[in-house]
Amino acid sequence: MTAQTVVEDGEGRFAAHEHRDLAIGLAHIGETIERSRDLTSGELWARLHHALGWLEHELKPHLIWEDTWLYPQFDELAGTPWATKSPRFEHRQIEAVIAALETDSARWLGRSTPQTDADVVSHLSAIRALVAAHIEREERFLLPLLEDRAPTTG
Repeated sequence: MTAQTVVEDGEGRFAAHEHRDLAIGLAHIGETIERSRDLTSGELWARLHHALGWLEHELKPHLIWEDTWLYPQFDELAGTPWATKSPRFEHRQIEAVIAALETDSARWLGRSTPQTDADVVSHLSAIRALVAAHIEREERFLLPLLEDRAPTTG
C-alpha cells in the first residue's frame, strides 16, 4: 500500500485514533490538576514525572509525525503551506510549555515550595489546554480535508 493510498483510505481515521490515545494522557494531566490541592509535593512530583514521560514518549513523537508526514499531506492537498501554518505554530507553543515543565522539574529537585508546586500545576494546565484545543482544531478543520479527498467505493 502506498503512502498516497494510506492517506486516501484511512489517514483521517488513523489520526483520529491517535487523538483518542492522546486523550488518555490529557485525562491523567487533568486529574492531576483537579486533585493538586489534595496532593503532597511528593505525589505532585511523581505525577509531573509521569506527565513528562507521556509528553516525551507519546506526544512529542505524535507532533513530529504531524510536522514531517501529515502536515505536508494537507499542504499538498490545499496547494499551499499556509494550510498548516497555525497548527505548526501551536506545536511550537506546546514544545515551549513542555520545556517549562522540564525546567519546573529541575527547579523542584529537593526544593519544593508552594511556588514550585503552583508553577507545575500552572504549566500542566497550559499543556492540557493547548493540546486539547490543538486536537479539536485539527479534527474540525484539517481531518475533514482527508475525508473529503477519500474516493468512494462501490
